[in-house]
Amino acid sequence: MMKRGLGLVLCAVWAVVGTGQGEASLSWSWAVTAGQPCPAAGGTVVQFQIPEGSPTTVSLSVSATPPRTISLVPLALPGGRASASSGWGTATTVYTFTPPPGSAGHEVEIVYRAAVEGVAPVDLRITLKIGAPSPSCALPPPPPTASHPTARLYWEAGRPITWADFWGEPPPDRDPQAAAGIALALEYSLTLATGREGAVWRARVASSTVTAAMERDRSWALSDRRTAAGLSHEQRHFDLAEAYRRLLAAQLPGIVGTGATEADAHQDLLAQAAAAFRDVNDRHGSIQAQYDRETDHGRNALRQAEWERRIAAWLLAPSSLP
Repeated sequence: MMKRGLGLVLCAVWAVVGTGQGEASLSWSWAVTAGQPCPAAGGTVVQFQIPEGSPTTVSLSVSATPPRTISLVPLALPGGRASASSGWGTATTVYTFTPPPGSAGHEVEIVYRAAVEGVAPVDLRITLKIGAPSPSCALPPPPPTASHPTARLYWEAGRPITWADFWGEPPPDRDPQAAAGIALALEYSLTLATGREGAVWRARVASSTVTAAMERDRSWALSDRRTAAGLSHEQRHFDLAEAYRRLLAAQLPGIVGTGATEADAHQDLLAQAAAAFRDVNDRHGSIQAQYDRETDHGRNALRQAEWERRIAAWLLAPSSLP
């Protein structure tokens, strides 16, 4: 049976923005259908390596919870034009181009500005590294040292967060009731394998990786309110992200795409994976907002204790997540 592989990466960043009843969570995801993913450079930047001469499709989807009007405006595109797009709750844009022969070794950048009603705009960037017809990513950079740690902190059972992980400055439009804000990212990557069975092509997930991370450079805490109770509240935000990471990690390997052609099977699987990702990410954003609301940002000790028990149970059994 003939098999071929395809690499892609999708990521989303969850962040609370706005104040009072205007509070909302914003998430976004990139997808490159003809690319080999390279290490991500941060929550608003993703890197891919793509082969020269290969038609490449780049899509960006941005969602707001609760739903709001979203517009996506292209700021930088490699040798082409694209129209702005908008939507209620979710907006998606797709851009296709082909790196010309001889462009190996160059980089191009695609930038879109996401504007959400009542929220400061966010510039989202994807860097495309153009390689030879059969590219391979360069070796990853050396691991960070204690003096130069990375801004992205991945969830680990034996590594709880500390107040030293909150590097950012409190935003001017922060909720006055909040003493801290943690920026969280859910990200997954897939490698696909396809094969022909009679007249039908099938695409399966050959391997998958799902991560939950804290964006330390966008997380903040007031210096005079860094208490042990407050830190415990923020840790549970991180634990919630990990619980939903485990839920998505359990779902992705079972997805199978079918089609009359190899491309159709690929697209069917990718569409199912993207739908699973959006569902998990939307549920994640909703429960994070509910957690803050019901605990009054951790001030209600009784409700905080109840939520800590729930989150501990969800970590053990993510299939029970709401």
